[in-house]
Amino acid sequence: MASIIQKNIKGHRYYYLVESARVNGKPRIVKQQYLGTAETIGACLAGKNGPIPEPLRSVIFEFGAVAALLSVIERIDLCRIIDAHTKKRSQGLSVSSTITLAAINRAVMPKSKSGFYDWFSKTVLPNAYPGASRTNLSSQGFWNNMSQLNEEMIRAIEDDVTRTVVRKYGISTDCLLFDNTNFFTYIDTATPTSLAQRGHCKQKRNDLKIVGLSLMASPDHSVPLFHEVYPGNTNDAKQFFGVVEKLKARYASLGLGECRLTLVFDKGNNSERNIESILGDTKRGFDFIGALRYNQCPEFNNMDKAKLTPLEGEKLEGVSACRTTINIYGTALTAILTFNPELYNAQLDGVIANIEKSTAKLAAIELKLKERRDGIVTKGKAPTLAGVKKKVESSLSAEHMKSLFNWSIVKLEGGFLRLDYNLNEAVFCDLKEKRLGRSILFTSHTDWSTEKIVLAYRSQYHIEEAFRQMKNNKYLSFQPIHHYTDDKIRVHAFYCVLALLIVSLLNRELEDMGYKMSVERMLDGFQLVRQVITYFPAIGKQKQCVSTLSDMDGFAKEYIDKYNLKQFTYNIK
Repeated sequence: MASIIQKNIKGHRYYYLVESARVNGKPRIVKQQYLGTAETIGACLAGKNGPIPEPLRSVIFEFGAVAALLSVIERIDLCRIIDAHTKKRSQGLSVSSTITLAAINRAVMPKSKSGFYDWFSKTVLPNAYPGASRTNLSSQGFWNNMSQLNEEMIRAIEDDVTRTVVRKYGISTDCLLFDNTNFFTYIDTATPTSLAQRGHCKQKRNDLKIVGLSLMASPDHSVPLFHEVYPGNTNDAKQFFGVVEKLKARYASLGLGECRLTLVFDKGNNSERNIESILGDTKRGFDFIGALRYNQCPEFNNMDKAKLTPLEGEKLEGVSACRTTINIYGTALTAILTFNPELYNAQLDGVIANIEKSTAKLAAIELKLKERRDGIVTKGKAPTLAGVKKKVESSLSAEHMKSLFNWSIVKLEGGFLRLDYNLNEAVFCDLKEKRLGRSILFTSHTDWSTEKIVLAYRSQYHIEEAFRQMKNNKYLSFQPIHHYTDDKIRVHAFYCVLALLIVSLLNRELEDMGYKMSVERMLDGFQLVRQVITYFPAIGKQKQCVSTLSDMDGFAKEYIDKYNLKQFTYNIK
């Protein structure tokens, strides 16, 4: 509520328009605007010169995104949980303060440790972290704090955070998504580390060492509940086996009852040992939903689409399926063949694009051979049969291309070569009729409906989207990783996962308010909200300034009002 107050300064009366609100249960002025003396106000009302003098300068602070995430951190009591597992420092920032600041930074504007304080000082965060300074937010100060965290502490903190989040937000844990990925690092090859290793980099940076990350998340807004950092040269199936055993123990420690958890994962984690590990015994076993390669289920080979039954539900419109029982990985399991017209169209577009690219590459190879045959090119080493074959195979490396093209290399008189090729229309037609748009799922569930199984597997895209976001340089970026010891890499992964956690919870809170949007759209909207402090000429020794928030999207305004984020605005001094 707005009101006008009077201040007496050196015997003169000045008037201010103020807005008050309760902050932490106490009344506090949250907005103040200088109006001037009674005479200047009267002049303004009479249509003469206004009461507000020309401003001297304005200072702008990041507000919306950092304040929203800070409010989520407070609601899940994150700092208290971290403090309960770490030693309290006698000076400087606590470990919890450093960790939460790092998580907020990773979420909204990832910075290196050298640029961390400059970013921090341009936000409203100094209000919430008064002990922060350039010294204790320097690279050295940061890692002095982080060195207190070891692998065991990180797991204990994560378990407590997961327990709190699951109960506070009512997150269902009867179905969890699992996936692995890896991130490249800039760690020198000679640097000794067990986590950063050379392996198959999913970002195509095979020239660099990589670090692996396993993530277990809820289908509900991709809220991460467990994570594990592992050596980058460990393949997915092997890593999955180790994580499942750890997950069983950690899940039991949450005290969430006897619910039999269902894991959802992709086909890269398939192996007989992994399936046996998931199922376990009746007391410590899980259920699962996964995917099979096409050649692993001959029962569905060449099945006519007319034999598939349409599935029910708005989310499965146009999708049809066929269900059976198969023996695979040493046990009898439910298998489901699905056909999705949207997937079909997307895959067909991809195949056609690859056919065009492959055709162009083959034409380029034959053109060079022809130029050699016609004498247009005479210099250089003449192409060999083995060399041309290697180029052709490389040109057909995209999925399905090797089976779609017929080709042969003909050796002519004089040692010249000719490449003959054509698209096999029969194979292409067979691919369109019997393969594209189809997926094969398998599961230990015999009691779930086909619709429920298909929808549960489809939710896997949530965790895949989370990984894509963590490889984005704008928000939630896991990279770059400049750290060179295993302990530092684990801490880095920990606050990156915490960043994903608080952003996911923020996204869920907004959806509960009726605003469903992507994480990037949400953070873009909050990032637009700034606190602007405008300074005017002083009256005597009294500084004159006005604090306002910039224009904002409707969802940001409603969220700021609902959770009283104005309590985090920068204190005017």
